[in-house]
Order: sequence, then structure tokens, then C-alpha cells
Amino acid sequence: MDWLSILKDSEKSKNDKLEAVGYIRDILDYGGESDDNTIKIIDNLSVQATLQNDDDIKESILDAMLEGSKAPSVEKSINLTPIINHLNGFNDECLSYILSMLGNSGNIKYRPIIELYKDNSKLEEDVEEALSELDYRIKNKKGTVSQD
Repeated sequence: MDWLSILKDSEKSKNDKLEAVGYIRDILDYGGESDDNTIKIIDNLSVQATLQNDDDIKESILDAMLEGSKAPSVEKSINLTPIINHLNGFNDECLSYILSMLGNSGNIKYRPIIELYKDNSKLEEDVEEALSELDYRIKNKKGTVSQD
């Protein structure tokens, strides 16, 4: 079954979509997927997170993305641009996951985006952790340097 197609189907119920995300997360956690395939799945989820209207579904997708991107080669290779282009469409709970992924990427170009949220009291700790992780990965060359 193509679980991603369930997320794309506006006729599917919230429960169907949450179940699909849960299945995708299991595949990412335990499926033994190659890094390339994992990146493709997460990149698709990145787009889907911006297209969903329900915050619970968005949060579930972002959680699956964060958990699925633990491998170093995956963390720095996933495409977060769709999410970054729609940051205003996410609540604080979702932004917490996004900040973690931005920090884990090790990509210095994400620093200003992370810093946008430093005045949000609900995200203060998430911002500190993301910046700390970003700095660590840059310092230890575990991230990517923007070529822009």
C-alpha cells in the first residue's frame, strides 16, 4: 500500500492519515531503508506537512521526519525548504520539531531562521537547543556548509 497517497487524498479521514503517518514512521525507524530511500520519504513528508490542514497530522508528520532522520547522512541531506517556505502555517508544537531538524542539519544558513523564534517564550528552549546543536555540528564538520 502506498501510505503517502493516503496523506495526499483529501477524502481520507484524519484517523486514516494519522495511521498512514504512523506506518511511515515505523518504516523509517525499523524498515532498514537505504539512506537515499529514507531521504526520498522524508522529502515527500516535508511537502505533505505543508499541505495538511490539521495540526495533529502536521505534528505527526514532523515527528516522523525527525525520528526518521537520525542518520547523519540523512539529517544533513533532507530538503526542509518546503517547510521553511510555510513556517507561518505551523503552530508552536510543530515549530519545535522544525527547529530541531534545522539545528540537526548543521547548515549555517538556517541560523537566522532558528533565531526568528528566540522571542517566543514557548519555543525559547527549543531555539537554544537548535542553535547549540547547529553550532556543534558546524564546529565538528558534521553538517553542511551552504553553497548559496
